[in-house]
Amino acid sequence: MSEEINKKIAKDFGLDSMDSREQEEMVEKIGNLLFESVVERAINVMDEEMMGKFENIVSEAGSDYQKVISFLKSSVPGFNQIVSEELNRLKRATSSIFA
Repeated sequence: MSEEINKKIAKDFGLDSMDSREQEEMVEKIGNLLFESVVERAINVMDEEMMGKFENIVSEAGSDYQKVISFLKSSVPGFNQIVSEELNRLKRATSSIFA
């Protein structure tokens, strides 16, 4: 995810008090969960043509999540809203863990 999203995750999940290494690990784990849920939602709104393009991007990107995110940002209407909704959903789902 982007640096902006990583900072938001650290703040929203109250990870600011962790040492930097622990914080980085937790942000990465939460970011991966966020990425998966955002991709799942994005796929649900894709037509067949866009899905084919998405599959090509995923094949080319390998582990470069930023390429996938860039494609989704430019191709999926309401992408930023999806990210925001999924981040809020994750916060609600994990509120007892990070309380």
